[in-house]
Amino acid sequence: MKEEIKFKEDIDWSKVSLLIKIGLIGAFIILIGDFLMGWGVRDESLSGIEGQVSQYLAISDSRMFWSSFLGLLGVPIAAVGHFGVYKLLKPYSQKYAKLYALGGFGFLTFGGAGVHVSSVESAFFYKYMTAADPNTALATSMKFVSYFPLPIYIALLVCWIILVYVHIRAVAKGFSPYPRWCWVFSMLVGTLLASLFSIFGNHAIANAIKVGAFSLGNIWTLTGHLLMLGRAKENYEGI
Repeated sequence: MKEEIKFKEDIDWSKVSLLIKIGLIGAFIILIGDFLMGWGVRDESLSGIEGQVSQYLAISDSRMFWSSFLGLLGVPIAAVGHFGVYKLLKPYSQKYAKLYALGGFGFLTFGGAGVHVSSVESAFFYKYMTAADPNTALATSMKFVSYFPLPIYIALLVCWIILVYVHIRAVAKGFSPYPRWCWVFSMLVGTLLASLFSIFGNHAIANAIKVGAFSLGNIWTLTGHLLMLGRAKENYEGI
């Protein structure tokens, strides 16, 4: 049976706006952390995975520390913004709102202390393994990643897919106060747009944007929701 749209509660638009703005602050904090790790150039004399991760060998320990810390700090703040989006879905569909909350909870649980910190940790491990034994550094580091960070990456990816799918479907199907075309303010769209910068080659800014693609996707989503919030309020009050 098709779910009916129900309006059981008023939306506190000022509160939603504040939540999304707080989330944006967190997203930019994460992005700064990503840029600290991504700003650099790869060694093009190396091929495969070794070439892809070669830029991390030149990153200082202090940059890695601050990148890790900013991700740890930024993710829970960014999650506040998605709670604002949840509050916009809830009057329209309990089902979509709950699924969105589930994805957001996974984003909060596995994002900062999990994926972001462990990613920096893996780069740190590879850097010092290379200094100790270049011949086995890559193989040992890949084994380390597959044993420890990889399960967290998979858990976050599942939650991210839920969050993205629910958002696109809810908005496109009219289970939100936004115009249906606003599904384009999805993290998937923002992340793909940011990923296109990789075509500009092996430059520090392009590599930094590539590393920060998911953060930029998050900024894209929250910014779009904030800019269109007035239109959403008009649609809600006009029903």
